[in-house]
Amino acid sequence: MNKVLRLLPIFIFASTLLMAQDRRKADLAPCGSPVGLDPWLIEYRKSPISVSDRSEDTLYIGVQIHLVGKNNGTSYFGNSKLLDAFCRLNTDFENSNIRFYFKNDWNRINSTEWHQHQTIVQGIDMMLTNNVSGALNAYFVSDPAGNCGYNLPYGGVAMSHACSGPNDHTWAHEVGHALALPHPFIGWEGKAYNFNVPTPTSLTYDYTHFHETPDTILPVPLDTALVEYLDGSNCAIAADHICDTKADYLSYRWPCDAQNMSTVKQKDPNGAEFYSDGTLFMSYALDECQNRFSAGETATMRANTVTEKIDWVYTGQPQGNVNTLATLTSPINLENAPNVGTTLRWSPAANATHYVVQVSRYISFNIVERDLVTTDTSITLTQLLTPNTTFYWKVRAFNEFDACTNFTEKASFKAVPVSDVNDLTAGNIRLYPNIVGHGQPLILEVSEALRDQNATVHVLDMTGRMVWNKPVHFTGLQNTLDIPSINWPNGMYQVVFKGDRISAQHGVTIID
Repeated sequence: MNKVLRLLPIFIFASTLLMAQDRRKADLAPCGSPVGLDPWLIEYRKSPISVSDRSEDTLYIGVQIHLVGKNNGTSYFGNSKLLDAFCRLNTDFENSNIRFYFKNDWNRINSTEWHQHQTIVQGIDMMLTNNVSGALNAYFVSDPAGNCGYNLPYGGVAMSHACSGPNDHTWAHEVGHALALPHPFIGWEGKAYNFNVPTPTSLTYDYTHFHETPDTILPVPLDTALVEYLDGSNCAIAADHICDTKADYLSYRWPCDAQNMSTVKQKDPNGAEFYSDGTLFMSYALDECQNRFSAGETATMRANTVTEKIDWVYTGQPQGNVNTLATLTSPINLENAPNVGTTLRWSPAANATHYVVQVSRYISFNIVERDLVTTDTSITLTQLLTPNTTFYWKVRAFNEFDACTNFTEKASFKAVPVSDVNDLTAGNIRLYPNIVGHGQPLILEVSEALRDQNATVHVLDMTGRMVWNKPVHFTGLQNTLDIPSINWPNGMYQVVFKGDRISAQHGVTIID
């Protein structure tokens, strides 16, 4: 199978304290995934598939990332937060010899309805509209139908921002579902266990929306799960059908004791008393309790991967780890830089294919002004920065197989008005006319002294949004550039010239 990883596009957006707008983790249910057993799992437990010949091989699963924001292009899950979450996912799966890599571009979707969807039906629509074949599709949203996350067998994984921190195991839990694992307490979902009431031998549950295909949502389907006995006598046919995940009847978030066991005592249908194992990622124990998949769960996931999900698996040679940091080169040490068109530069890090770049006016980076991803070792800030203000910036290298990396140390620069550096109407550059009739082109002209240089011309509206840009190279035969304005609404604009030897800007007005 050929690996397909196109270059990630450069993403630029201004950030505020966006996480404060997300649903709080405490207000979200732990998981909205299927209550039922995957039909594949039932057959697998009847006739286990041997994958022992591959037990030492690492299976690399491609993940298609979808970052869902609001209609106005804000409130995406942060680039560095995604890398932290991806690192945690791979760490959680390390003992299973399953690893994940970024497949294809990160897909950014502007949809407030999907970003904060209230029902699974909306999530189905989101996934069936945007899914990419041959990959595990993962969607990061503010509110996935009131849950920390869920998995649709025919769709993908939906993750809430609030439950995707560097110490959260929700993503591992949902990917476990995607690889055919149920909850160890299957059948108890939505039910409150009561020690003082005799424990039943079976439970009826509803698995609406969670068939293998989305075309059987109605009528509401029901099924029955056998309750697992403490002695394991029915473990192969009860609950999750996996015998090394012991009896567990707790379907809510619960704390653990010093031995990572539940503090709530339960009793099985025979009256045998026990406490639930909080170390399992597929339980509902608090994140700080969880640290593993059982051997039976691991075998199940690997068998499911090499049979049902083989088109997700990469068979080539993975990229090496990014073990070094980039080195920031300019601007540094509070150098003056134009508030539009500043280019940040750094030296490459070994094995890196991509870089996250963050810019903030706060040394703590508690508010990030720019959050960008690029495949280059430089990037130009085309949006306006507040003039006469100190900004800090840092870079985090990564590649599609290694997200467990760190930021560089911070560098600083002072954003100054571009007009303090040069004015397009002065010296070697002219821009005319200053007042432009609708559809009339702007003319940018350079003097002979500025020919034979590379440059980029940006046009920004008064909100700082780029409406046009073009790389140019002036030669001895060409010293002018026509800038089309036919699609621009009436108003004020800034034309920014960023060249090898000069940076400048000037305002123009578009009128009917």
